[in-house]
Amino acid sequence: MKIERKNLRVGMWVVFMTFHVNAFGQNAEVLPEPSFDTWTSLFLFVSLQALFVFIALFNLKGAQSQANKILGFLLLTFSVILFSYVLYWTNYNREFPYLNGWYHPLLLVSGVLFFLYVRNIITGRKLKKSDWLHFVIPIFITVCLMPIYVDNFHGGRRLMPNEAFRPYIMIGLNSYLKVVYLGIYLFCSFRLFYQASLKDSYLKPWFNYLLISYSGYYLTIVMYYALVNLSFFNVTWDYMISFAMSFFIFCVSFLGYIYPQVLAGKPVSNILLRHKYQNSGLTERGEIELKEKLLSLMAEDQIFLNNDLNLNQLALKANTTRHNVSLVINKYFNQNFFDFVNKYRIKYVQELFLKPECQGEHIIQLAYQAGFNNKVSFNKAFKKFTGQTPLSYKSEKVG
Repeated sequence: MKIERKNLRVGMWVVFMTFHVNAFGQNAEVLPEPSFDTWTSLFLFVSLQALFVFIALFNLKGAQSQANKILGFLLLTFSVILFSYVLYWTNYNREFPYLNGWYHPLLLVSGVLFFLYVRNIITGRKLKKSDWLHFVIPIFITVCLMPIYVDNFHGGRRLMPNEAFRPYIMIGLNSYLKVVYLGIYLFCSFRLFYQASLKDSYLKPWFNYLLISYSGYYLTIVMYYALVNLSFFNVTWDYMISFAMSFFIFCVSFLGYIYPQVLAGKPVSNILLRHKYQNSGLTERGEIELKEKLLSLMAEDQIFLNNDLNLNQLALKANTTRHNVSLVINKYFNQNFFDFVNKYRIKYVQELFLKPECQGEHIIQLAYQAGFNNKVSFNKAFKKFTGQTPLSYKSEKVG
């Protein structure tokens, strides 16, 4: 019975390693001759592009130099991972066995680097010695896989140097660990983003691009590992992971090349708006005059008290088009029309709270006086601009 159980364990281990063996450059005799196709050539180009952007970011000076270096190392990590995938798909992993398998710990490293970049930009916190603790698990995974790496440097002639290393290698190849680990750091990145409340900040568009593209990369990994054991699974589906990585690399590269001010710490929204509205017909002086006109309509005429106020009516009062009003509100106030108007309404309600003659009135009645049409939109706007509910704010200020 003991012999049968031992044979069963050995058989399961061989099946498991056979699934991963090609990615480590072994069992080469069953593979076709190395060659490139359209997709592998494209991914190789993207890998090299990420390498070049890493060099550019690493040498970029300015207020965000450390953050840019972190972002550069993230692109370098993606470059190595993508290059490893290309080696596998083209079967060149047989020619360079010592380059195989390094992407396993680097998948974890990418999650750490993404989180550290988000934290550095949003909180301004610089890297400390204690931040090396974030890399403990990737380093541990590297140690677990070291027997395979050593074997690959010898040409990958053996499936495993020593059976005693099997449990550790199983840990290093564990797909669930990668999914959970990356998910934790992606969650922490999102939490930092939302806690910072960057609603009116130039950072919001930039982080929207990064978070969406990196989330797409993570979701493709989750889907791949979830489907890998199903009967209809196709091994070519792992191309989707490379597509997601390529999209992230393209996102950073495109914005960094077209809008270098992004990586130098300039307002992203202003950069994008300048290109979006460059053919609007308004001169810079005309924009400033319209800005002052809108401020006058709000502060002096208190046009926001009109419950039915909309963009067309505001444009009519300002003697211009709705397009021009939208342009100026977005460009100079970094808001949309509704936030622009509601900010004045909330401020008006706050002033009403302090007036003795309004002490006995219900809060919703004051909201109607300020121009709101319903309780839901009022509560949502109040919480957005003050961080408190109307009742808690009034209790704190008035008692």
